[in-house]
Amino acid sequence: MKRRRPQRATKLEILQFIEGKRIIFIFDLVERFGYTYYSAVNRLRTLRAQTLATSDGRGHWVLTDEGMRRLKWLRQKNQTV
Repeated sequence: MKRRRPQRATKLEILQFIEGKRIIFIFDLVERFGYTYYSAVNRLRTLRAQTLATSDGRGHWVLTDEGMRRLKWLRQKNQTV
């Protein structure tokens, strides 16, 4: 069985995905972007370290207020490019 290589998702794409679903699980990133389980965990932990997303400890991930501000900023930045 050939291993699928994860697609490289931008921070904007991931934040938009979380915003659209409101609450995500790690496996949502696995399914949507083709990440391995551990790659998805690391991606979400990075967002948490940047205070853009948080977890309730039961696997539910949501955007923080800072995550919403950053998403708005990234959208504006991409419109000017």
